[in-house]
Amino acid sequence: MRLSVVERAALLDEIEERALAFLLDQARSREYVPVSMLRSRFGLTEKEASVVSDRLFRLRLVSKQLIMGEVSLKPTFSGLDALAIRDLIRRKVVKEVSAVIGEGKESAVYLGYSFNDDPLAIKFLRIGRSSFKNARKLRGLPERVPWIILSTESAKNEFETLDCVKRNYGNVPTPYACSYNAVVMEFIEGQPLQKVTELQEPKKVLDSILATERVAYVECNKAHGDLSEYNVIMRAEEPYVIDWPQAKKDEWLLERDVNNILGFFSKRFGIEEDPGWALSYVKGEA
Repeated sequence: MRLSVVERAALLDEIEERALAFLLDQARSREYVPVSMLRSRFGLTEKEASVVSDRLFRLRLVSKQLIMGEVSLKPTFSGLDALAIRDLIRRKVVKEVSAVIGEGKESAVYLGYSFNDDPLAIKFLRIGRSSFKNARKLRGLPERVPWIILSTESAKNEFETLDCVKRNYGNVPTPYACSYNAVVMEFIEGQPLQKVTELQEPKKVLDSILATERVAYVECNKAHGDLSEYNVIMRAEEPYVIDWPQAKKDEWLLERDVNNILGFFSKRFGIEEDPGWALSYVKGEA
């Protein structure tokens, strides 16, 4: 039976978790880490290091490659997920990680529960997992930084952006914690704006989305960078803007965000808004 990443995370012992975290720490300077480095770092015998590496490989938390005659390891996205899960449980942010409730080209979202049994959304960033070839150029990302490190940096960026926007009264899920490539946030029970065919007050919903983009840009120095009807969750008539890992200060991205959302409201609900005024508004100039 194939184990979920949650089950695999639960099977890790202390030394295996520490070894996995060490591999991640080394990821900036080397893609694969020789098993001999695990031996010296943790004082393991050759047999003990072999057992640790074999266990991590069988759990699919690392990949293996023979480099210059020595077995070398690289953490997988599942390994990164497992580290995040264990850390969040240890910090008592998350009590339970349940089913996948959403999956996109560079993330997976799980339903979880806090120690107060409140539902949570736990988002695991997995940048580069599928075909996202223009990501580095679009986001201005460094050429030589591994995707697994970019995933942790993107998670941190999303958490910090959500925190800033929420503190300044933008309509986003409340963020609770960040660990490795995971962001824990308020679970918004609703449906994507893309699936909504009727709104009682579509102009009010559009104004709320633009106001959130304004807060992000003026107060937090960030444009969403990928705003569309797919990144807005509707709870009744209230919109929540989600998916901020790519957020950065960029006027071109801001203009594209505004045009995307105005175009959708024009086609779906017949709401016409002047793009020039809307752009000035979200920039804090109107």
